[in-house]
Amino acid sequence: MKIKKMIILILGLFVSSVLWAQEKSVNGKVTDEAGEALPGVNVVVKGTTTGTITQADGTFALQVPQNAQTLLISFIGFASQEVDISAATKVDVTLKADVIGLEEVVAVGYATQKKVNLTGSVASVEGETLAEKPVMNASMALQGVASGVTVTQNSGKPGGDQGTIRIRGIGTLGDSNPLVLVDGIQGDLNAVDPNEIETISILKDAASAAIYGSRAANGVILITTKRAKEGKLKVNYRGYAGWQEFTGLPKYADGYTYMELNNEAMINAGKTPIWSEEYMAEYKNNSGLYTGTYPDVNFQDLLFSEPGLQQHHNLTVAGGSGNLSSMASISYMDQEGLLPNYNYKNYSVRLNNDYKVSEKVQIKLDLFGRYSPRDEPRVDESSVFTNVNRLPALMAVYTTDGRYSTNFMNYGNPISGFYDGGNRDIDKYAFSGKFAVNVQPIEGMDVMFSYAPDFGYTYNRVDGKPVAMYHEGEEEVAMYSPSMSTLTERFDRYWRNNLNALVTYTKQIEQHNFTALAGYEQIDYKSNNFNAYRENFPFVDYMVLDNGSVINMNNGGTGYEWALRSYFGRLNYNFNEKYLVEANVRYDGSSRFSEGNKYGVFPSFSFGWRISEENFMSNVDWMDNLKFRASWGQLGNQNIGNYPFASVVSLGNDYIFNDTPVPGAALTDMANEDITWETTTTTNIGLDFGIFNKISGSFEWYVRNTDDILLQLPVPMTIGLTAPYQNAGKVKNTGWDFNVSYTNNDHEFKYSVGFVLSDVKNEVVDLKGSGPYIGNYTITQEGEAINSLFMYETDGLFQTQAEIDNHAKQFGSVAPGDIKYVDQITVDTDDDGVPDATDGVINADDRVVVGSNIPRYSYGIDLSAQYKGFDFSVFFQGVGKRDTYLDGYIGWAFYNLGNIEEWQMDRWTPENTDATYPRLIDGSSHNNFRPSDFWVYNSAYFRAKTLQFGYTLPKNLTSKIGLDKLRVYFSGNNLFTSSKLHDGWDPEQPQGNTSVYPITSTYVFGVDLNF
Repeated sequence: MKIKKMIILILGLFVSSVLWAQEKSVNGKVTDEAGEALPGVNVVVKGTTTGTITQADGTFALQVPQNAQTLLISFIGFASQEVDISAATKVDVTLKADVIGLEEVVAVGYATQKKVNLTGSVASVEGETLAEKPVMNASMALQGVASGVTVTQNSGKPGGDQGTIRIRGIGTLGDSNPLVLVDGIQGDLNAVDPNEIETISILKDAASAAIYGSRAANGVILITTKRAKEGKLKVNYRGYAGWQEFTGLPKYADGYTYMELNNEAMINAGKTPIWSEEYMAEYKNNSGLYTGTYPDVNFQDLLFSEPGLQQHHNLTVAGGSGNLSSMASISYMDQEGLLPNYNYKNYSVRLNNDYKVSEKVQIKLDLFGRYSPRDEPRVDESSVFTNVNRLPALMAVYTTDGRYSTNFMNYGNPISGFYDGGNRDIDKYAFSGKFAVNVQPIEGMDVMFSYAPDFGYTYNRVDGKPVAMYHEGEEEVAMYSPSMSTLTERFDRYWRNNLNALVTYTKQIEQHNFTALAGYEQIDYKSNNFNAYRENFPFVDYMVLDNGSVINMNNGGTGYEWALRSYFGRLNYNFNEKYLVEANVRYDGSSRFSEGNKYGVFPSFSFGWRISEENFMSNVDWMDNLKFRASWGQLGNQNIGNYPFASVVSLGNDYIFNDTPVPGAALTDMANEDITWETTTTTNIGLDFGIFNKISGSFEWYVRNTDDILLQLPVPMTIGLTAPYQNAGKVKNTGWDFNVSYTNNDHEFKYSVGFVLSDVKNEVVDLKGSGPYIGNYTITQEGEAINSLFMYETDGLFQTQAEIDNHAKQFGSVAPGDIKYVDQITVDTDDDGVPDATDGVINADDRVVVGSNIPRYSYGIDLSAQYKGFDFSVFFQGVGKRDTYLDGYIGWAFYNLGNIEEWQMDRWTPENTDATYPRLIDGSSHNNFRPSDFWVYNSAYFRAKTLQFGYTLPKNLTSKIGLDKLRVYFSGNNLFTSSKLHDGWDPEQPQGNTSVYPITSTYVFGVDLNF
């Protein structure tokens, strides 16, 4: 009987193999719901790798096995469709738009997955969404488009206007930047032209990011660049040109008003006014703009005189024939500043090649090069904007005969140094590549080997040229600024190597689907730099190091290196795409740790249940997708410096012996050989939904705990060395993400609405007794957010002397109109063990936490519409809760001989007791100039981030001139902002004494061409 069964089995297999070996031809055409041909659609025999893609006219032809039953038709943006070919050789297929993205394929660690099968927290952004925004850096295009991702722009400087990205808050006291991978290799998000990006995936939880182990604690951003598809050559040009302006600038008093109010401030401070009525009367009748004895200078008008022109061009050529497909992209960007002598350019080229050696062997060769020169004045923007925000209108810039003035108070002249005091040139070069071979030795298996080198080089040159300045009416030079010519040159370079080996195996057994991945990765990084300094050049227009004086010459240099070696794996299982399970693990080794602590294990587990696929949901036609997700995992952070475990001897110190400098060395820091990774553990629960094939969204809740944060715990001062780092701290982030979108393409007027909202609460859980860490106005302590605002709580302004007499003693001389601080310290006056009174003194012990600068409730609203050839989109972005502290020259009038803003003129006087500002005080150490919540503002904001109008010419017109598409558009960025800050201050700018290049608005006209 057993022999008979075996014979039948062998005969069955033989017959099946014969039938499989015989082939038949199947052809057809794929169109969308409007009848338009769809090129590049994947047509595959289900359960095999046999397939093709449709041509430009949507047609396809494919040789399939005789017993093939089903074709699987799939295309990004459309719902996949299965077609029965058991009795047909010609099939025409109409694909329906997949509005809610069930068939969308997104990048995950070392692979791609259908979005519907994801169990971790992954946000995906299409490259087209980014390319439509007129921003110079891809990081700013991410602002507000993904829940749980906060992007903050701190500056508008050309070449320095990129955003700071935080994924689900700040989880460490050190480096909080996410890991950025470009086509699988660590890189710079802002180095990639938005036009070259196919998709961006943001891995937010440990389940999705654990495959990257020790580098993923702050989240991972995966950038996939565009590649060519087989078919005719496609050429795309995108370009725009326009101008910039500041989102806002503070308004200051004119010269006469300044003198009036400064006299008042000096009297209030107990000083003698320096502005006589006679001079003020003469000034009123004789004031000039920038010169003479009676200047009335508007430094903003004087410096912010440029139009801020900018342009951006990208040309992409892609196509393939036979076994070779190539995509070449060339980009050029030119960004002028709103101040003279600021300019940033970027030239880049990217080449992605795919070569099919055989049916089972493919090769990829990618190359990328970038050159980015940046030119600025030697006087950096910090000094420039500090002076603009500080100097009153009475500081003369020029003498009457047009020479640079020292001005009457011998401040020096910031304008002279800005225009003629020298230059700062920063040139960056970057080259990278990737060579990869993919082999499919057996059905369902793919083996990949890759090598990716990355080289970068930066040249930084700063030269200072003395500028002569004069007193009014005098011929002799009063002073030079800078006092002598100087030149500093610095060279930095790095080299990174990345080796990868990856094996992926996919197997389907009836309704059971398995995917297994195993990999090896090795990364090594080396960096070194050199710098040199000379001064006192005889020819200031020809500055090279050899021409400078050898007196005070200086040079130096250093270098470092680190390496990673990793083993990782992943297992995916799903039953009929209904029950989804995923497990990841990475075993990472880092040279940043000592022997015995070099390796760490980072696991994750996740589960998904597609409730909408259950039988009991079969009659719920309006529910397209309902999926529950849950995950747990651990991630690491090895960005802790290079050798914190080692006892390092500091070289280059000079010691004096017998009046002679002698080089020496010293041990200055204690070391700790036992330090290891910072470990982040994340629990994530999510619910995805899709309704009526129009509405889609998700809600997620998470807890993110970071343990073993490196801290310098106290050691006895008698040791004489800096305290070593120890794994001691713990930070907790709790939050949620929500996103929803609605799309209606049923009619000629098409529109969509999208909304994202997220919240994260940050808390320091444990400092192992090392804290609190107190800064000038911040504190990091247990139970509060990292760097919480720590200062005096206020209770309005004193109105009478009696109120002052009955209040706790404050700082120095206090009068009505000054800030009233709350006495926080209580004492037990009757010795009953219960505090029953305050101590009556305001001092440092009365400081309390009054807020946090970490943004909460980040949101974005995206509206778009299309009608015939016209399109319109507007994107709003904002933060619902954030505190900002403004002090110094932007918060305090007349601080340290500074200026006064218009809003500060609503100051307390006996006639204006309901003022928004205290009485005016001239000085820098008065009671009012203390860090307090009086100067803390709600910097939540609502911003019209992007608005765009476009028109696409009809195809019957463009085809006559050989174009597939011609679209023209106007776009604006940072158009309108609503916040509670005083006029002129952007809510995104850093808190404190702001001296950065202000954030800008952008207006451009652009064109898109396809042919």
